[in-house]
Amino acid sequence: MKRRNFLKTSAGFAMAGMAGINGPLNAFAAPNRITNYGVQLYTVRNLMIEDMPRTLAQIAQIGYKEVEGLINIGPSAKQFKSALDQNGLKCVSRHLDPIQLEVETFKTFIEDAHLIGQEYLVMGWIPPEDRIHLDQYKSLIEKLNVASVMCKEAGIQFGYHHHDFEFKELEGVIPFDLILEQTDAQLMKIEMDFYWMAFAKQDPFDLFDRYPGRFPMCHLKDMDDKGWFADVGRGNIDFERNLSRIEQAGFKHFFVEHDEPTDPLETIRFGLETVKKMKIG
Repeated sequence: MKRRNFLKTSAGFAMAGMAGINGPLNAFAAPNRITNYGVQLYTVRNLMIEDMPRTLAQIAQIGYKEVEGLINIGPSAKQFKSALDQNGLKCVSRHLDPIQLEVETFKTFIEDAHLIGQEYLVMGWIPPEDRIHLDQYKSLIEKLNVASVMCKEAGIQFGYHHHDFEFKELEGVIPFDLILEQTDAQLMKIEMDFYWMAFAKQDPFDLFDRYPGRFPMCHLKDMDDKGWFADVGRGNIDFERNLSRIEQAGFKHFFVEHDEPTDPLETIRFGLETVKKMKIG
């Protein structure tokens, strides 16, 4: 759980909606509002450790229908799935770290994904010691490509969730460019984190222009005036501006997240209220 114990940031993305069209626009209801809202379970990770079934029940009571899981989902995938079903929740995606990309371990994550009913498996974090040299990124990319093919063969979509460090030049190269250019656009999608986009001073529109349709999921994560995490709707990120190119981006799922909440349940409750009020496009 130490993978995010440092500053982060976000910017936003886009939507232009027309009812009755298949694809990303189905994530919206007239008049252009997000309906496929979920919560990233990292926000409530400590509560999940204390009591996973109760926490999922509380998430459902707040009004969420989707969640995104972490490496630790409880005692077993079967128990996690049972708690999801009891509360009418769907786990769309699950994060993992580089160590889980080792082939035999990754096979178990694929098996769990089938049991849970996930659509995505997402590379969620690179530890600092694994991103010192560019060759380390190149080695990771090889593993990402293997994992992408394994997921394709298993009927699951593989993905990559970025932070800010991928945008920092390393040996004359921007690692994020290397990752996107040396992986298959169909086999590995990108989960955009708007807090980290802002923290890295990146405009989502630039990535949408360069890699259209590659972003099926995003983290709705806000930033306060000091650059720290904020509840969605209590920070300064202009989500409505950044949610103006939904077709170009390809977004389908939207996860509310806060990395260091004081009151996790209040954070996700307020976040959901904010998302429901957003007018997109």
